[in-house]
Amino acid sequence: MFTGVVRALAGCQRPAIVALALLPVVLVTAACLPAVLLLPAFPGGVRRLIVLLAQLRRWTETVLVRS
Repeated sequence: MFTGVVRALAGCQRPAIVALALLPVVLVTAACLPAVLLLPAFPGGVRRLIVLLAQLRRWTETVLVRS
């Protein structure tokens, strides 16, 4: 009985780790939404927005590739 439960949970281990690792990235992305909406209105804002979005993409790729 216990061995069957452990084997079933072992199959869910990687998706659980990825979900836990993506949680902070999702929170940071949500916190950056006002910047995504407002930065293009300011001088030089598009350049800063591109850097911000590239960093968020790198964090997401790192979490998905290394977990």
